[in-house]
Amino acid sequence: MTLRASPKALLSMAALALLGAAALASWRPAPSAPAPPEPPPPAPATLSPTEGPAAGAPVQPEVMTVEGEDYRVHVIAFRLANAHFEVVDVEMSRDVAGVLERTRASFVINGGFFDRQRRPEGLVVVDGRELAPLAPSLGGGVLVVSGGRAALHDAAGFVLSPGAHLAVQGLPRLVVSGSRNVRSDGGPRAERTALCVLDRGRRMEAIVARGDRAQSGPTLGLLADMLVARGCEQALNLDGGPSTGVAWREDGGAREMAPRGPIRHAIAVRLDP
Repeated sequence: MTLRASPKALLSMAALALLGAAALASWRPAPSAPAPPEPPPPAPATLSPTEGPAAGAPVQPEVMTVEGEDYRVHVIAFRLANAHFEVVDVEMSRDVAGVLERTRASFVINGGFFDRQRRPEGLVVVDGRELAPLAPSLGGGVLVVSGGRAALHDAAGFVLSPGAHLAVQGLPRLVVSGSRNVRSDGGPRAERTALCVLDRGRRMEAIVARGDRAQSGPTLGLLADMLVARGCEQALNLDGGPSTGVAWREDGGAREMAPRGPIRHAIAVRLDP
């Protein structure tokens, strides 16, 4: 059966359609609520100063040339009353510049010797902590810093007194009681590192003899004569040859003469600003 709408019903439906179309035409979405303002960006964090001691005072090495020789001698002089020592195991690397930054030192030099197994050879003590034991077979001497004074002792029968800030064994003792302690002028030429004691132990000089070639440098006898001429009262030879290296902090940056070969220990010295 087919249903048919009456004309009146059709008119009503048309009217409703027209009203719906008009309503749709006039409809506008209700304005949405304004978005909450974005929070302001956080203020830059204030970083606390780097923990640990302030960076050491910069140094200006004295650089000496030796007539007729192809090496130069860098000398860093300092007073022991203003010095703080640290010895760092660099694990057979050449990274004296890294030690300079990590310890915030004024300068860093290579330390003592190591054996064929790359173990430290010779006494090393810092602030009462022994990093390596005395090596009687090595001989040489032990340089001790205690109470703001430095003294060089014969390694034979040496016994360390309590309270030492630094003790390092090396060989040979280049200068003893202001006099040369090396018998011969001979021996190989090599790059050298040494510590010199002056002013009755109140001052020290770190001596680094380096050339442009690995084999350039003084003999031990020539180095001893040079240190006597500088007024050294005591002086100890540290590891040399390819182990010789130094890094220092200067105004505006840092400088480095890295060792040509790996080293076991580096001696960092931080000087009060």
